[in-house]
Amino acid sequence: MRIAVASGKGGTGKTTVAVNLAYFNSVDLFDLDVEEPNDHIFIKGERSERKAYRKVPMVKDNCNGCGVCKEVCNYSAIFVIDKAYVFPELCHSCGACSYFCPENAIEEVDREIGKIITVNGDITLIYGELAIGEASPVFLIKQVKDSMGKTAIIDCPPGNSCPMVESVVDSDYVLLVAEPTPFSLHDLKLAVQVVSELKKDFGVVINKYGLPFNGVEKYCKENGIEIIGKIPFKAEIAKAYSRGELLYDLKGLFKEIYEVIA
Repeated sequence: MRIAVASGKGGTGKTTVAVNLAYFNSVDLFDLDVEEPNDHIFIKGERSERKAYRKVPMVKDNCNGCGVCKEVCNYSAIFVIDKAYVFPELCHSCGACSYFCPENAIEEVDREIGKIITVNGDITLIYGELAIGEASPVFLIKQVKDSMGKTAIIDCPPGNSCPMVESVVDSDYVLLVAEPTPFSLHDLKLAVQVVSELKKDFGVVINKYGLPFNGVEKYCKENGIEIIGKIPFKAEIAKAYSRGELLYDLKGLFKEIYEVIA
């Protein structure tokens, strides 16, 4: 069973839920927030890493500037003056330009996009670190997912755009983390739309439970969305998180959340 932990809004507690859910249930953890991974702060162990690449076009000397590559590129990653030129940051590595080039003047070459790190400790953590300047994290997210088995906890990137969709699309269940604030409720509604469109089973965990706003609970009740668990709003929890510590006092809660989903 693959459980994706998502939210919409950043800072709601995805990492808190994902790390503790994985650790206390002895499940492999995947941090797909490759632009700002932080699960490794909590999971210690032997570290290894490898570079990640994606294919981008390179124009060879026999290019005659016919412009076919520009016409078939849906992402404006190629422009033509005397010959074809490439914006690798805009390229989506679809391969259309090299496939349709009548002169065989475009070759696909490797472009380094970051690295994939594995931490082997009490549980296994695998995460990506996107290279500075890379425009899209999706290619790296896909490669991190290549190591994923049938059982995993997935710490998703914030938001509801392509990186989040790529992170949840292969999951069996999506656990949406919300906090009792109007801002979080707004983004929770967007996240619910996304996972509903993807036809994913999902439920909600309320973090920082106890803040004086009941809009999240009301929304879930009115729309038949199951609230799987509630993490209390306590200074002790925030302090433990800031020290990179797991929430041993809430071990039973995270085991119960996993069992309910299973």
